[in-house]
Amino acid sequence: MEKSSIFSPFYYKGYVEETPIIQQAYVDKMLANYRVNPNHSNDWHVHSSYSGFGNLPHQLDWRECIKYYKYYVNQFIQDYFGKPLEWEINDTPWYNVYGANQNGPQHEHIDSDFSAVHYLKFNPEVHSGTTFINPNFITTKYLRDYKKDFIKNLTKSNINHSLYATEFTPVVREGDLIIFPSQLEHKVIQSFSDDYRIIIAFNFTI
Repeated sequence: MEKSSIFSPFYYKGYVEETPIIQQAYVDKMLANYRVNPNHSNDWHVHSSYSGFGNLPHQLDWRECIKYYKYYVNQFIQDYFGKPLEWEINDTPWYNVYGANQNGPQHEHIDSDFSAVHYLKFNPEVHSGTTFINPNFITTKYLRDYKKDFIKNLTKSNINHSLYATEFTPVVREGDLIIFPSQLEHKVIQSFSDDYRIIIAFNFTI
């Protein structure tokens, strides 16, 4: 018998070999900006360059990282669609620095086709990856409330049945890049560590 997924969201994960180069080019400036204003964000409890980057003292030249990210996006497109396709980044990349007690609320990037997150500074012992919300929330709520034995039996098998879970958080490491459909809602769970969690993100359209 063969199992095939249908109508299925996904995330695509790879490792960015040039991570040390990108870290050297950006991390110090990002942290310097963070220290000036740890809550630089329109509506989040986080330091972000998203929408309003001009207010930060240390400007970043995104061309340095984009030249590397292009390779990985092209690789994703080839693997997913089976052929090269034209694409472009929507606007510019941005970065988020998460300090102690900071988080990213549930949201999506609905005006784009795909979104990417590069874990630039990440400690898996104290940080979590991006948490995705199951778009089939009504079904998972029903199962959780009325089919508890069914969920319990799935859990006992130690297999990740993400179809039946309300949320899913992939295991990632520093340097990983994930790509996912922009309409897939996601969030960042609150960190209680003083160890900074830093990501670069961007949206792109085919």
